[in-house]
Formats: sequence, structure tokens, C-alpha cells
Amino acid sequence: MNSKYVDAHCHMEDKAFNKNRDEIIERSKKQNVEIITSGASLGGCLRALDLKDKYNIYITLGYHPSKVRADDKVVNKVYNIIKANKNKILGVGEIGMDIKDENYERQEKIFKKFLSLAEEINKPIVVHARGFEKKIFEITKNRVDVMFHCYGGDVDLAKEIGKEGHLISISTLVCFSEHHKELVKRLDLEFLTTETDSPYLSPIRGVKNEPANVKLVVKEIAKIKEEEEEEVKKTIYKNTCKFFGTRI
Repeated sequence: MNSKYVDAHCHMEDKAFNKNRDEIIERSKKQNVEIITSGASLGGCLRALDLKDKYNIYITLGYHPSKVRADDKVVNKVYNIIKANKNKILGVGEIGMDIKDENYERQEKIFKKFLSLAEEINKPIVVHARGFEKKIFEITKNRVDVMFHCYGGDVDLAKEIGKEGHLISISTLVCFSEHHKELVKRLDLEFLTTETDSPYLSPIRGVKNEPANVKLVVKEIAKIKEEEEEEVKKTIYKNTCKFFGTRI
């Protein structure tokens, strides 16, 4: 299997890329980086679908917990968009819960709605689980495969998650965060995938993040694991293809 770098979670549909999206995607493709962009709102999902067709990139579609204040009509529109485009997406996400946002009861209700949809259309999910890593792990147990996007929880839980066959996504935070370096050090490489969460979490101060920076994540993982970069790249690629059930 010819391996590629994988940015398993980013937001190329974000308006922050409106001025130079073409250039950034072209740069990523030239550097052998596969992009999986994640629509996480009504507008974001519609833009992600457009980008898939325009740039031939991969997408997941979901509803971010920070949008919890939106009317049910908006939530249902996103739900129906995902259902109607199930053959175009790799998974449902980003969905989940966030301890820094309000109304946990409604967050959980919306999360469970999209979780049930993922089961119905037989897709894995990509979760945003800040502060709710354990809760979401328990809710999803024996239901669907889960990628914990930008995981920031504790190591012991991450090991449990990995042993259950789920994925821990290591972002560009690993380039400067001691907690994320420790996660990589103590987790099996088979439990991991890589992401940038572009345009957020830039490893370069003052510069907008982009998918090509996922190479820095692989480089840092290789350094921590004392492995060859090429071997880390191959394993991450294999893990991600297995998770999504398709070669990307």
C-alpha cells in the first residue's frame, strides 16, 4: 500500500481560507497529504460538500457542540443533509460535547441524535469531546467506531479507547504541548491518527494552520517514538484507512 500523510480532521470549508484555499489545497496535494475536511454547522456542511466536488478531497459532516443554541430546524437540516449525502462522506462529525460550552443536556441530546444517525447509515463518527472524553466513550461503547479528534484527555482513558478499536487523533498541538507529547510517548502507534484542525492550532506562531503541517505532526511522533518518519507515516495511513473502511 502506497502511504500518504493524512490530515484526518481540518476545516478547509472555514471562511478563513476564502482568500487562498486553492493555493493551500494544491500545496497539500503536492506534499502527498490527503485532506479530510469536517463540516460542523449548516453552512459548513454545505461548503464541505462543494469542496469535495471542486477539489476531490474527503469529507465528514456533523454538527459542532458550540452550535447548541441553534433552533431545532437548523439541527434537523444538517441531519437531513448528512442522510441525503451518506455515500459522499467518510463519517459523521464533528459531533460531540464541550465542557466550555453551555447547556450540557441539550449538547448530549444533539450528540445522541447524530450518533443514532451514524448507526443508521453505518458510518464511524468523529467526536469533539473536550472535558467529556469519558462520557462520550461510555455513550458510544459497542455502537460505532469513534475518532477522538484533537484528544486532550488522560493517558489511561486513551489506552482504553485504543484497545476498543477506536482512534486517538493527534493534532499539531503535539509540536509544543507536553501533555500531547506524553500521550504519544505512552500510546501504541496503532491507536493514533494525525490532524491539523486547520485553520486552528497552528504550530507556527502568527501563521494560519494548514493541512501540509500534518507532516510536522508525523515528524514529532517519529521523534518521540524514536521511529523512522516513513514508518510512522505508513502506520498512520493504515490506521486511518482501516478506521474509515476505505483506502484514502
